[in-house]
Amino acid sequence: MHEVSVAAAIVSTVREALPGRTVEAVEVVVGALSGVVPQALEFAWEVVTADTPLQGALLVVDWVPTTVYCPECEATVTPEVGFLCPRCGGLSGDLRTGRELEVRSVRVRDDQVVDV
Repeated sequence: MHEVSVAAAIVSTVREALPGRTVEAVEVVVGALSGVVPQALEFAWEVVTADTPLQGALLVVDWVPTTVYCPECEATVTPEVGFLCPRCGGLSGDLRTGRELEVRSVRVRDDQVVDV
C-alpha cells in the first residue's frame, strides 16, 4: 500500500512549506493513472497525520480522469478501455491528464489559502 508513503510525502511537503502553521485542509490533485487508491489514501491520511500539526486536517482530493488526444478526431477524450478513443476506436499515446499527484493548496487556521 504505497498510499502511506504518498500521504507521508504530502505531510512532509506541507510541513516544510508552512512550518509552525496549523493546517485545516490540504487539497491534492490525483490522476487516475497515479496508482493511488482513493479509500487507501484517505485511511493513510488519518494514520500519517496522527500526532502531527496536520492531525484533524481535511484531505480534499480532486480526482482527475485519464484523457488522451485523439489525432483522428482532433479532440481530447476520456478512453473507456486502454488508450482507445471512444469516438473512432483509434489508439492514442498522447496522454493529456491522469498522471497528476500534487498538492494544490493548503488552508491554514487563519482561513488563508496558500498555493504550494
